[in-house]
Amino acid sequence: MSSKNIKISGSESARGMFVKKFALPALVSAVVALVAGGVYAVNATPANITVCAAKSNGAMRYSASGGCKSAKETKLLLGQQGPAGPAGPVGPAGATGPAGATGAAGSMTTQSFFEVKTSSYTLVLADAGKFLFSRSSPTIVVPNNSVVAFPIGTRIDIGQLGATSANIIFVNPNGGVTINDQAVNSAGTAVSQTFDRGAFQIGVLVKVGTNEWLFLRSPDENSSTS
Repeated sequence: MSSKNIKISGSESARGMFVKKFALPALVSAVVALVAGGVYAVNATPANITVCAAKSNGAMRYSASGGCKSAKETKLLLGQQGPAGPAGPVGPAGATGPAGATGAAGSMTTQSFFEVKTSSYTLVLADAGKFLFSRSSPTIVVPNNSVVAFPIGTRIDIGQLGATSANIIFVNPNGGVTINDQAVNSAGTAVSQTFDRGAFQIGVLVKVGTNEWLFLRSPDENSSTS
């Protein structure tokens, strides 16, 4: 298609009338023709252009007023922003970040210990988690929960540092307390638990119920419960 310059003569009002009456409709008609052909082109001063399409045969016309015949035409608003499309697929995972700084070194903890020097010693709440030891033959008394409420799961280690087999530690449950490994004599009476005879023996008390303890220790092959 060739292009020629067209000179419009006459007064300003005449030229304006020509543009309004002939030039603008021609431009809109070209846009509508492009739309009908599948090519979208917007080249007008207004932000939106209203086109009315006949429902009977699809013929389109430009509407300067922005209105269409609702019963016979479908209103098309060229230049109008459509609804947002669906979200796109999730992108690939990013690269792994750098390793964090090394944390501070932890502190080493040691087990608290207490030496039993009396002939009889009743456990107190502060003994939880401790290592109790003796160089003689004391009796360790496990109190009732109503007197000393050790939390269930409490562990108390007990060690015998006596140098001879005569040094034996006895573990005795107080009234209402049961030690699972408690021995009985020939008459069926419960007796105090003892460590294995000999020096450097160890036993462990673990609270497993309100008034129930488990006593872990090596069997005393040299002693008798009779």
